[in-house]
Amino acid sequence: MSRILRSFIENEAALRRFLSRFLSRRHQIEDIAQETFLQAFAAESKSDIRAPKAYLFRVAKNLALNSLARKSFSETDYIEDFADSEVLTDDGQISVEDEVSARQQLVIVSQAIMTLPKQCRRAFVMRKMEGLSYKEIAHHLSLSESTVEKHVATGLSKCIDVLRRQGHDPADFGAKERKQGSNVQQMKPQAKTNGHKT
Repeated sequence: MSRILRSFIENEAALRRFLSRFLSRRHQIEDIAQETFLQAFAAESKSDIRAPKAYLFRVAKNLALNSLARKSFSETDYIEDFADSEVLTDDGQISVEDEVSARQQLVIVSQAIMTLPKQCRRAFVMRKMEGLSYKEIAHHLSLSESTVEKHVATGLSKCIDVLRRQGHDPADFGAKERKQGSNVQQMKPQAKTNGHKT
């Protein structure tokens, strides 16, 4: 098992408590916790992280502070300006069931990714978690673009297969994150629009 994944599972509750020092809404804490894992997991695919717990908390703090900075720049209205009480309801609340399901899917996919061969894993993480183009990945890994495409397709197929065997719909993976603007990409094949893009 990935050291980052193991550390995330062991320290998830503490990480959420830590994030609650910076963020007040439950869905924000959930989003930042998952983004913390994804960034740390992607970093682990490139280099050895000797202190995974400390690394997770450092990433979480940076993400939380960035989120607060973005919020302070974007909030120009005050609560007194809203007469309609519906504006004050939080439609982004996450149910406990959704939270548990999302965590289970994250763990399942992470474990599937860790079973991939090293080059395949690196290509898949760079494409699906970091959003790099096939050309950029090919340059980083000194591979041809067609080889990168094959690696990503293999990784995607493996993750989809594992999710299905565990009773999850791959199309639902990342749905909450997409709705709330995260860069987590949907775990299902996408149609190619030209030679090297999905």
